[in-house]
Amino acid sequence: MFRTELRHTELPRSELRRSELAVCGGGVISPHGPQPPQLGDEPPLYDDGALRITQLPGPGLGYALAGEIDEAAFPMLARRLDEIAADLDEVHLSLAALDYTDLAGLRVIVSLADAGRRRVVLHQVPPHLQAILTIVGWDTAPGVEIAS
Repeated sequence: MFRTELRHTELPRSELRRSELAVCGGGVISPHGPQPPQLGDEPPLYDDGALRITQLPGPGLGYALAGEIDEAAFPMLARRLDEIAADLDEVHLSLAALDYTDLAGLRVIVSLADAGRRRVVLHQVPPHLQAILTIVGWDTAPGVEIAS
């Protein structure tokens, strides 16, 4: 598994109340859940405390993924992204605030391209995810573009 640094609190975990912890796969990802960049006043399209999907403000249809995608989150991610992209020929996703994803999560994102029938443009891809996409060969999958 590939993980970036997780946000840690100054308090020992034992001093935090359970209601203050965002738990993902049995581990604490931050004391207050994922904290994406300020993305406007729109409510999130999906937020389970570990993964958040928000629509980016401004023209065009762009979405930001923030937090973590693991085996527990990817089925809902797949359903939600399918709903979002259902009538679109092109989907823009910002991955800047995506701290962790396993291969199943990346597969869901890349499969939005639907074998080249839809264009999926990935923006602000963290270096560790860029490396995984390159190693697996998904950076050159039909319909997938990684914006510079």
